[in-house]
Amino acid sequence: MEKKLLGELELNRIYQRDCIEGMRLIPDDSVNLIVIDPPYNIGKDSRWDKWKSVEGYVDFMSTVFKECERVLKPNGSFYFFHNDMVQVRKLMDAIDDETSFVYKNFILWNKRYNGSPRKYYFDNVIKTESSRSYRPLTEYCLFYTFQKELTDVTHDVNKFESLRSYFREFLAALGITKKALMENVGQRADHCFRCSSSQWDLPTQETYESLLELPRDNSFVAVSYAELTGIYEGMRQQYESERYTYNHQKTHHDVWDYEVAPKLGHCTPKPLDLIENIILHSSNPGDVVLDCFMGSGTTAVASARTGRNFIGFEREPEYVEITNKRLDNELEAN
Repeated sequence: MEKKLLGELELNRIYQRDCIEGMRLIPDDSVNLIVIDPPYNIGKDSRWDKWKSVEGYVDFMSTVFKECERVLKPNGSFYFFHNDMVQVRKLMDAIDDETSFVYKNFILWNKRYNGSPRKYYFDNVIKTESSRSYRPLTEYCLFYTFQKELTDVTHDVNKFESLRSYFREFLAALGITKKALMENVGQRADHCFRCSSSQWDLPTQETYESLLELPRDNSFVAVSYAELTGIYEGMRQQYESERYTYNHQKTHHDVWDYEVAPKLGHCTPKPLDLIENIILHSSNPGDVVLDCFMGSGTTAVASARTGRNFIGFEREPEYVEITNKRLDNELEAN
C-alpha cells in the first residue's frame, strides 16, 4: 500500500518525539483537526506532568498553541482538554494574546451522570466530610477555530458579491424604485434586490422570468437562469469549503456524559467514544487529525475507526508501544 505523507512525515504513524519538535516537521496549513490532551501540570506523573512553576508551564503550552496555529488549516478546528480552572484561565489568556484562534465553546465532560456504571462509586466518594470544597467530577474541553461565526453563507453580506452587483445593476436598468417593482411583480421579487442585506438570495426561476419581461435599459445584458444558478452554486461550494467543519451529531451541546476510560497502561486516557464524537463533529473522512500528546493512542484509534488519517507524537516509549498495540488490534478487528 502506498504511504501517505504529510510533508516528510508518514501519516497514520505515531512518532516517538517531543511534541514541539515533532510539530515543527509538519508543513504550514496542512492539518484539518487538532485534538490534544496535554499535561495538566497537576503532578499525575512526575516525568511529564509537573513544571517548576505555572509560568513555565504556560510558556511551554504557548509554544504548543503557536505551533498548532501554524499547522492548522484556515478552516480547521482545535480542541484541548484540562481540569484545573486556574491554569485554564491563564492558558486562555495566552491563546488570546499569542494566537489568532477564536474561542467557540467551553465543554464539560461529566463523569457522574445517570446511567454511568460508576455513579454509585462517585456518589459515595462525594460523601466525605474531610473536604472543604466541591468534589470535581468533570473535566473541560475547549474548542477553537479561526473563524468567528459558522453562519449560513447565503446570509454573509460579504459573499456572492458579483451576483449582488448583477441585481443592483438589474434594478438600475429597470429604472423604477424597488417599491414600484414590488407592486408590479409582487413580494416574491424582494430578496434578490436586497443586495446589501443578509436576507439576499436568488429569485425562483418563475420570478426571474417575470423580471426579464419588464422593460429595461438595453445596455444591461441579462443572463439565463441556468447560468445564474450555475454561478451561484459554484460560489456556494467554494464558500462552504472555506468554513470550518461542523457536522451535527447527537451530542452537539456543551455537556458530555461519558464513562471514565480504562487505564490501558496510561493514568489519564480519554474515552474513545468522546474523541470519536469530536472527530465526527469537526472533520470529514480522509481529513488529517493531529494529536501531539498521543498518550495511549485514543485519538489514533478514533481516527482509524472513523476513516480519518492521523499523525501523532509521544515522548514516552512505553506509551508508543501501547498505542501501536491498540492500532494493531483495531486493524485486526476490521
